[in-house]
Amino acid sequence: MRILYLNNDKVFGTGSGNFLNNLVNSLKKINPNWGYSVLTKEDLFGSSFIYFPFYFLKIRNIFKKNDIIHALDGWPYGFIAVFCSIGLKNRVIITAIGTGAIQPLYKIIKKQLLTWSYKRADKITAISNNTKKEILKVVPNLKIEVINHGVDFDKFQNIQSKDIEEISKLKPYILSVGTLKKRKGLENSLKAFVRVSGEFDNVRYVIVGKGPDREKLNIIANSYNVLDKVVFLNKVDEDTLIGLYKNTELFILLPQDSNKDIEGFGLVFLEAAACGAPVIGSKDTSAEDAVLDGENGFLVYSEDTDSVSDCIMKILKDNDLKSKFSDKSIEFAKYMSWDKAAKGYISIYR
Repeated sequence: MRILYLNNDKVFGTGSGNFLNNLVNSLKKINPNWGYSVLTKEDLFGSSFIYFPFYFLKIRNIFKKNDIIHALDGWPYGFIAVFCSIGLKNRVIITAIGTGAIQPLYKIIKKQLLTWSYKRADKITAISNNTKKEILKVVPNLKIEVINHGVDFDKFQNIQSKDIEEISKLKPYILSVGTLKKRKGLENSLKAFVRVSGEFDNVRYVIVGKGPDREKLNIIANSYNVLDKVVFLNKVDEDTLIGLYKNTELFILLPQDSNKDIEGFGLVFLEAAACGAPVIGSKDTSAEDAVLDGENGFLVYSEDTDSVSDCIMKILKDNDLKSKFSDKSIEFAKYMSWDKAAKGYISIYR
């Protein structure tokens, strides 16, 4: 079996790269004799998609050497996989992730091309039920199988997180991790923290990530007089991140739909859970696949900041509840393994 992946990149540290590498590494453990190769956007169209026609014949020749073409997201990789496979014997799988699987369906030309690709693919999977639901709103009657992302539980448990003095100085704190952009819902979680801060004066809010909304979040924190309690960390190494997960009171991220720029799954919820953190996510989003409502945390509506703050304070006030959520987070993270995800894809490949 020879499987060729089409993906944005293959670098650990990016969302697309992490997905590819974690999946392939698990596949190699289960089926080491299969062949796995990757074409990234540089291989498929260089610096811009407009150059794709110049790469067409080269891509076709590579496709001929593989049994399965697995596109990791709808646009442009799903379209390229289907279009370049016309007349060939290989099979095509499209895995719908998030924005790239949905947002093009609201663009006139891309909608036609991506809809055609979805209908022509041999199999469509999605990494969350929310991604599946969003596609079916525009292209009904597609058969889409959901295979969630996994988490490397052993890595988060076995790596000794740094005993960093700076982390100890931050405690107690709540934590968010993600790019500072609208779809992450950080504006809502920050507003919820303002109310929490009024009752828990010593609690800080630590936000790890960088992005275009940094200044906006600063302005909001300053306008509510909590800027001294909000800590922005642009980038941290893996050991420090694990240390932050393990020492937080709870993890919170409130993904939302921003003009169909959506969170595909929310792997950070599983990373936090693997470190034993209670988690809070938002309803009607991909977080519903990554958070067990009432078992290892809460699901709330992102815009309902009063309900969000109530959930935060419930955990801060109740050590027994926090311990219960922590235990369930670890149990859930063990279950949501990359090996489990890989077996789902293997059954499709076969």
